[in-house]
Amino acid sequence: MKNFFEKVILMMFLACFSAAQAAPDQNFHIYLCIGQSNMEGNAQIEPADREGVPDRFLMMSAVDYDNGERVRGQWYKAVPPLVRQYTGLTPVDYFGRTMVENLPDSVRIGVIAVAIGGCKIEHLDKDYDPAQLTEEAEWFRGFMSAYDNKPYERLVECAKAAQRDGVIKGILLHQGCSNTNDEQWPAKVMKIYYDLLGDLDLKPQSVPLIAGEVVTTEMGGICGSMNRIIDTLPSVIPTSAVASAEGLPQKGDGLHFTSHAYRVLGTRYATAMLRGYGIHDPLISYSAKEEYIPETSPADDDYVFDLATFNPSINGEGSYDSGERMFTPGRFGFGGWQFDSPLDLSGYRYIVVALEQPGSAMLRISDSGEMRGAAYMGNFEGKPLLVAELNGMMKSSFGPGSDGGIESLDTSHIHHLGFFSMGETPIRIKHIYATNHNPYD
Repeated sequence: MKNFFEKVILMMFLACFSAAQAAPDQNFHIYLCIGQSNMEGNAQIEPADREGVPDRFLMMSAVDYDNGERVRGQWYKAVPPLVRQYTGLTPVDYFGRTMVENLPDSVRIGVIAVAIGGCKIEHLDKDYDPAQLTEEAEWFRGFMSAYDNKPYERLVECAKAAQRDGVIKGILLHQGCSNTNDEQWPAKVMKIYYDLLGDLDLKPQSVPLIAGEVVTTEMGGICGSMNRIIDTLPSVIPTSAVASAEGLPQKGDGLHFTSHAYRVLGTRYATAMLRGYGIHDPLISYSAKEEYIPETSPADDDYVFDLATFNPSINGEGSYDSGERMFTPGRFGFGGWQFDSPLDLSGYRYIVVALEQPGSAMLRISDSGEMRGAAYMGNFEGKPLLVAELNGMMKSSFGPGSDGGIESLDTSHIHHLGFFSMGETPIRIKHIYATNHNPYD
């Protein structure tokens, strides 16, 4: 009988010990991150971004990496990229660093990111029907396939696995460009937010939502008008806040932030989240004041645009000095190259445009023969270099009757490429080329 009771007591002890071992760590704070390309990571990861990552800052991979370095559902030190194998720097990188800096040494930070470049808020909804993907561009279908075409389900799957290890403390969102001027966007975000809370058995008071603004109009953002709608989110979701994008530079495409801007935006997400911890004056370590602008030159395998064939008067009466490589546009002028047989740039990853000095013109690329149609517009923002990614490049339409929306640009079918200017300021061109080599590497 004595042996029987001893065995019972031992079994109870082991059961209690096992339960204790399986209990989530209350000091492991987990954040879910969702959105489109600016959350996915659309800027160059620089050496400093891979150095000094705190051991207390972890990421759970939501996908399997092709090289086997990361496996879906497993935790790793949060060395970028944090979303998928070939993505870039994201606000999540410096959100995590800043959170770790401002919380006790006993607290670890974990992030899980599911983001798809070019997605609408509807693609992130629990009730999105993947059958609709047949209507989407091939590059977008490729991004969605990484999550088996169901990004919401993948996020919930990973979040439930993470809840065995820690406690979900918040949700970060960066989305809006593909829903520009959609007045129903806050309501659509609210549905996703409360669906996540319900599926993960969370309470809104303990899981705030922080949404980030898109590139502002003042900084050349082509979707900057969406910030007016994003800023209304706290009136719809009382447990939400907005991370400002004021003053943050963009890459030149009017859509994506620079690496520097992602770092700053990440600290702003953290500042908003830390208020819930009662920290209103957090330590912010990142304070870079200038962006790095590399020297550029085309390689042998690049497609180089011949400046000798530059046409200054594709639209409006402009002039071109071939010796000085100086284009003087007419008012609302466009000069560059037009192709009777469309140019195929789909085999290249980047378009690189270098000027001899900063200019006010914009790079315009059109996949249509219609000069007034939708086109990609890249803003130099007072800098002498524009590097834009061709893979997933978007175009926008503006003017009377336009809804200001964006859609995929067909880079295999380029009709026009050149400079658009509203004034008559001369533009000195150094070189323009398509390449597979990122000058920021």
